[in-house]
Amino acid sequence: MLFDRVYRLLVGQGNQGVEINDLRINFEIYKTAKKNPNRNRVQIYNLQKSTRQMLEKPDTKCVLYAGYAQQDGPVQIFSGGVVVAWSRYDLPDIITELELTDGGAEIRDTTISVGYNKGVKSSQILKDVSQQMGMPLNIPSDLVDRIWNNGFSFFGPARTLLDKITKAGNHEWSIQNENLQVIETGMVTTRQGVVISADSGMIGSPERERKAYEGNTKRKKTNDPLKEFDGWRVKVLLMPQLNPGDRVQMDTRDVQGVFRCDWINHKGDSFDGDWQTELKVVDPAKKLNPTGSKGGAAPRGQSTKTSTVDSGRVPIPS
Repeated sequence: MLFDRVYRLLVGQGNQGVEINDLRINFEIYKTAKKNPNRNRVQIYNLQKSTRQMLEKPDTKCVLYAGYAQQDGPVQIFSGGVVVAWSRYDLPDIITELELTDGGAEIRDTTISVGYNKGVKSSQILKDVSQQMGMPLNIPSDLVDRIWNNGFSFFGPARTLLDKITKAGNHEWSIQNENLQVIETGMVTTRQGVVISADSGMIGSPERERKAYEGNTKRKKTNDPLKEFDGWRVKVLLMPQLNPGDRVQMDTRDVQGVFRCDWINHKGDSFDGDWQTELKVVDPAKKLNPTGSKGGAAPRGQSTKTSTVDSGRVPIPS
């Protein structure tokens, strides 16, 4: 699998940027289903000086695709903004490091002003919020709506409005690959799930994950040791299509069933070392419909063919 690895890294501003797919990179893309923006990093080796200078400018965007040539090719693994970029010398290399955030600027900068008549539904408000934030809305078609019988009005940060609307409907929101994702609290998305087994690239065996208690000053006591456990941690060969909230079917010697992806950590180095995904899966809050339901669109740019061009000016997905 080492020589089967492929990636595409698009960086730039506005609708134009530079594609990188032949230099050494390494990345760590950590995602959760929480509302705080996902923060990640990418290192690039031996960029041209002009490209290094471009990356240091404000409002630079980064889109990373990674995968295996003999499977689906490079699949979108991250899309977001560059928080800070800097370069250092590690002779004979020059290493440029990018600190990235998914939706951080949109959450920070978007102020919402809305007013609705009686009977407005949560889904309509969420659609309007996503439009003002400049993000597609990924929402299941069967999501239970909260109806505001007396109308609804709001002025303030988009984050505050999202908290208010989702709390009222027992929903949760997060930003994944610059998509606003809203699902029922503790449930799964309607994207196609993945199967994890020895045949699908599992590394080692699943490990039981213990609950983390807030504060950590004193652990809560329980007479039932099973209540100390909270899901499973598992490693697999890189699964770039997987995101928090997605459906995961575990089919291993010790673990069988359908779970929810709670958090995920994609790691890779295009020249050496690991090229894998580590994730935590938890039991959903209720039994899942095995066939799923028709829901919102999958994250944009989820897959792409490998470019035959090593570098050059390319459009940045908007």
